[in-house]
Amino acid sequence: MIFIHGFVHGDPHPGNILVSPRGQGRFSLVLLDHGIYKELDPKFRLDYCKLWKALISLDVQKILELGEQFGVGKYAKYFPLIFTGRTIDSKSALGTQISGEEKTRIKQDLNSLGMDDISSFMESLPPDFLVILRTDGLLRSILGNLGAPRHVRLLAYAKCAIYGHEEQSRLESELARLLVQFNDYKHKAKDKLSWMLQK
Repeated sequence: MIFIHGFVHGDPHPGNILVSPRGQGRFSLVLLDHGIYKELDPKFRLDYCKLWKALISLDVQKILELGEQFGVGKYAKYFPLIFTGRTIDSKSALGTQISGEEKTRIKQDLNSLGMDDISSFMESLPPDFLVILRTDGLLRSILGNLGAPRHVRLLAYAKCAIYGHEEQSRLESELARLLVQFNDYKHKAKDKLSWMLQK
């Protein structure tokens, strides 16, 4: 929903989701509570897809660049920690435990932050980001309660982010192709009309 369609269900706890059997091992997920929905700005959705691609590959430059676009500046270095549980300069594989050395470094770094830093970070986030952070926290909790390994969520997010980004690129390419065809048709029609008027 988030990466591809740009919709966030802001309250995805188990009581709001029904698994409805469809026979032959198939099922449908039915959302029951429709009180907290948020439609993401299309540019934000695309940038969020790009952020997840950068988080998965730990593309530091892209993470920092997107942090500027999201308005968080120097706090963008915390995106990998917030979303994937590893630092921006981590050597740990995605979804695995970070080293003791990294944990110590994280504690020192976070202890150096004051309430002003935390407030500044939260206030600088776009409203769409706040809804996503809340939903992501709920999804992590649900998956943890179900016993799903962390890498399952991360890989699912990565897959959807890549698809959401590529789908947008495909649609833009298709639109560009249609505009070129339309422009070509318009010029041919204009030339034909000029030719007919000259006769």
